[in-house]
Amino acid sequence: MAYLLDMSMYIETPPLWRFLMARLWRRWRKEANRRMTIMVIPHGVSRPRQISLPLPFLALLFVSWTALTAWAGFAASDRFDYWRAKVNSHFLQMKLAYLNNQVNESRAMLDEVKSLETELRAMLRLGSRDAIIQTETAPSSDSADRSLGGPSVDDAKALERLLESKNTDMSFEEMAHEIRTLRSEAKMRIASSRRLGDQITTERQVYRTTPNLWPVSGYLTSHFGSRLSPIDGFRESHQGMDIAGPAGSSIRSTADGVVKLAGWAGGYGNVVVIDHGLGYSTRYGHNRQLFVKTGDRVKRGQVIALMGQTGRATGPHCHYEVWYNGRAMNPARFLKKHAS
Repeated sequence: MAYLLDMSMYIETPPLWRFLMARLWRRWRKEANRRMTIMVIPHGVSRPRQISLPLPFLALLFVSWTALTAWAGFAASDRFDYWRAKVNSHFLQMKLAYLNNQVNESRAMLDEVKSLETELRAMLRLGSRDAIIQTETAPSSDSADRSLGGPSVDDAKALERLLESKNTDMSFEEMAHEIRTLRSEAKMRIASSRRLGDQITTERQVYRTTPNLWPVSGYLTSHFGSRLSPIDGFRESHQGMDIAGPAGSSIRSTADGVVKLAGWAGGYGNVVVIDHGLGYSTRYGHNRQLFVKTGDRVKRGQVIALMGQTGRATGPHCHYEVWYNGRAMNPARFLKKHAS
């Protein structure tokens, strides 16, 4: 007996982990043999149906479905990133096209501003207001005059803000805002220049349509107003002025206009009547020869007739009248302002 007890001390006992593994294996085989029954009970008189599936098959089906779902989610996410990048690229192209269009329009506006400024600068070199109005077109600028310009005070302030900023990269919204600001400023400058140009054009038109030239070179023999008639000696109202000179002297239009009458008119003799617009008209009487006809458009300083003594006249001279809104005006009022 003592011998047997001593020998039992040398019998090898299995490790604990093998014991546990064997126990789990037996339990798994037992569970693997289990089945799950799915019963379908329809409404009505149909017989119930049932499906019996092994538990390992259901576990495999669950794992497969989970893996398939994870793969589909990953693929969909990758495809979504692709389409999102494509949409972002499309919007970026649209933004670039918009900015390019805005830049081109701004460049065109700035070119117009430069052109207007060049014309106005050339006009300002003429000096006086009368010189600007009396000049038909702005004088041409040489290359030295065109090589002018420079940033404004606002441009300098904007540059200072940009230098003080830590981030010099501009977002699309900031760039669009800057472009809108530049275009707004350019529009304001263009509008201001156009108003000034329109004002100059209007004053030029007024100047060109105002009778402000001497119709002929000579000397005054009779003024505007009351006088003694050289024909019968009675006092009469003289509605113009008489300018005497050599027969055949050139008679010139004193302003731009349209000939309303060119022909014989009683005591006026051969007369030319010109409508200048803005309420002004002029009459040139006693001419020997006429160079215009009714309906002709004449320019300021254009020769329209030759001096004579046709009609009620005692010698060669030009009877000159100025009318404004249907009333005879003293021609000397206009000749004093614009002597030539």
